[in-house]
Amino acid sequence: MPSVSGGIVAPRGFSAAGVTCGIKRSGRPDLSLILSDRDATAAGVFTTNAVRAAPVTLGVERLATADARFRGILTVSGVANAMTGAEGRADNETILAATEREVGLPAGSLLPACTGVIGPRIPVAKVLGGLPGLHARLRRDPTASRQAAQAILTTDTRVKEVAIRATLADGRTFRVGGIAKGSGMIAPKLARLHATTLAFLTTDAPASAVGLRRILSLEADRTLNMVCVDGDTSTNDTIYLLANGAIGGPGADDDPAFRRAVGEVLERLAREIARDGEGATKLLTVTVEGARTLSDARSAARSVVGSTLVKAAVFGSDPNVGRIACALGYSGAHVDPTRIDVSLGGGPASLALITDGRPAPGLDNGGGAKVRSRLLRLTEVPLTVRLHQGRATATAWGCDLSYAYVQINAAYRT
Repeated sequence: MPSVSGGIVAPRGFSAAGVTCGIKRSGRPDLSLILSDRDATAAGVFTTNAVRAAPVTLGVERLATADARFRGILTVSGVANAMTGAEGRADNETILAATEREVGLPAGSLLPACTGVIGPRIPVAKVLGGLPGLHARLRRDPTASRQAAQAILTTDTRVKEVAIRATLADGRTFRVGGIAKGSGMIAPKLARLHATTLAFLTTDAPASAVGLRRILSLEADRTLNMVCVDGDTSTNDTIYLLANGAIGGPGADDDPAFRRAVGEVLERLAREIARDGEGATKLLTVTVEGARTLSDARSAARSVVGSTLVKAAVFGSDPNVGRIACALGYSGAHVDPTRIDVSLGGGPASLALITDGRPAPGLDNGGGAKVRSRLLRLTEVPLTVRLHQGRATATAWGCDLSYAYVQINAAYRT
């Protein structure tokens, strides 16, 4: 599907803004608003962590209202507003209500999100002080999307935004745009009813809330739930999808092109989150083929991409293939250790790493040096695993584990 400019505001009828209100000591943008010029249906998936942040609980409740319509998403970056009790919830309600009044929306029109340090409460006075400027900067151009995307970042090193154009079966053209953040504390386990992965999607296609929930849940499972930077599931993981129907016509819920477009945006954002993992120098992609079931394929891929030892080997360009086999063995997937094949890459130029459950011939001699040389040149490391147990396949994304990861997280609060 072709890319278009505009990110989160590429679909018709959406505007966005991001400003600095003084939450972050760095002075970087920390308050973001995405707004639809008309009512939109919405869906969300959230962390399954039992320690949920206040905005997660509040977002779940707002989306649970039958046939609820929404106008946008307000995000605070710098504090997670987790472990803050009833006061933290009240803080979120206060800033949402104030924002709704500022931009002239009915009460309950906005959905909340927060990301940052766990423990502190939202500095409400700073947020309230930033609302007039946030309102004034709302725009519908690509710069607005980039500002909103910047304002949701924490330890990220780059903005993550995507927009694509697609066509429904009846010929109507629509767009899906998205922004995301995520660099550390990334191992999302998302569920419909339940620092941090945040991803916000907008579309000008019409869709019912039920249809959006189904599509978002399925596609988040295939994409964002297959990302692992460090194995920690955040208290704040939140994914929202808003559909304002600006293109007109009947709902697109059951049109395959609509689901493909949502999935494409989520997959591109998932790759960018993995690529920007804290301290990362390489993107790691693991594709498992020939699994007995889809669940097996996903478990095996996530196990390899999430292995601390595999990540460290990728960072060191070390062809230590036993770590890959080990991760497959404890993944919970059905694995015959005598039939595992693993290669670096998947095409004609791929290099065998494991053949029939053993290190590939010559790997401990000249072949190992060849693999190491290839790894040293790569910034994207694609591993293909063939289990020879069935026909299911899945892909997971992660990154290497560098010295910088420890440095970043050892001083996260200081």
